[in-house]
Order: sequence, then C-alpha cells, then structure tokens
Amino acid sequence: MKNLSIALNIILLLAVGFLYYKVYTTPSTPSVVVQGKSKDATVVYINSDSLLEHYDFYLQLKTDFDKKRDSVDKLLQIKDRSLKAEAAQYQQKAAAMSDAERQYTEEGLMQKQQSLVELRDNLLEYLSKREDEMSDTIHNHLTNYLKEYNKSFGYHFILGVQKGSGVMLANDSLNITKQVIEGINKK
Repeated sequence: MKNLSIALNIILLLAVGFLYYKVYTTPSTPSVVVQGKSKDATVVYINSDSLLEHYDFYLQLKTDFDKKRDSVDKLLQIKDRSLKAEAAQYQQKAAAMSDAERQYTEEGLMQKQQSLVELRDNLLEYLSKREDEMSDTIHNHLTNYLKEYNKSFGYHFILGVQKGSGVMLANDSLNITKQVIEGINKK
C-alpha cells in the first residue's frame, strides 16, 4: 500500500512538472496593436447605432425614403381633406335633396372613402417594400464591405452591438466602428 502511494505521488509530480513546462515554455504570441486595436483578436464589434449615424450611404437612402414617405403622407392628407370637405358640403345640402339624390351622393361618398382606404393600403405596402429593399441594400453593402475589410485582419466574428442588444460590456480595444465608418464612407 505504501508503494502505491509513493507511485501515485511520483506520477502526480511528473504531471505537474509537465504542465509547468508546457505553460511556461510555450512561446506566447504578443498582441500586435494596430490603430489601438488588437491584431490577434478573433472577435471584434461594431456599434450599430454609431455606424448608422455616420454611414453616408445609409443616410442618403434614409433621406430619400423619408421624402417618399412625406409625399405619401401629404397625398393622403390632401385626399382625406377633400373627402371630408365633400362630406361636409353634402351634410349642408342634404336637407334640400330628394331621397334619391341623398342615396346617390352617399353611395358616391362611400365609394370615395373606400377608394381612399385602398389607396392608403397600397401606398403603405409600397413604402413597406421600399423600406425592406433599403434594409437589404444596406445589409448587402455593409456585409460586402466587411468581407473585404476582414481580409486584412482575419477576424472570426464581427458583431453588431447596439443599446439593448444583450451585450452589456465590451472591451473598447475590440471596437472597430470608427475604422469601418471611415472605410465604408470612402468606398
């Protein structure tokens, strides 16, 4: 029994010695810092909110989309006011109209209201499709740029971080937002 204890202690001593040797003799690769960023990092992140605030292509598409949305809103407001004015005019004249004239006018107003609802639905669908296309375009541009950008760095992951995204804290040395904004706006 005594010999077994001595043999186990020798094996444990050899294992500890081997681990000590492996840990302290393996050459470590020093971290090369380029523009304040760790070159050997495998995971970096981009602040998505900051990116969108400074991404010129996104801002231009958003401005164009906002103009389309505003023109749709104005068109719908004009049509709505016109229909309301026509309905108010009908109410003023309704007492002097015959039953047939009232019925005919009411049917016309209901048709116009129905047409306005259909127009609103069609325009909202149009805006929704344009917004989806804009999102796809932005995503494709950004993804293509990041693929090119990453050829120089070889990151395994480039994460998008934004407020409420679940990432509570990240090391600022892994933030590549500024470099990506500068590069993508130049491109």
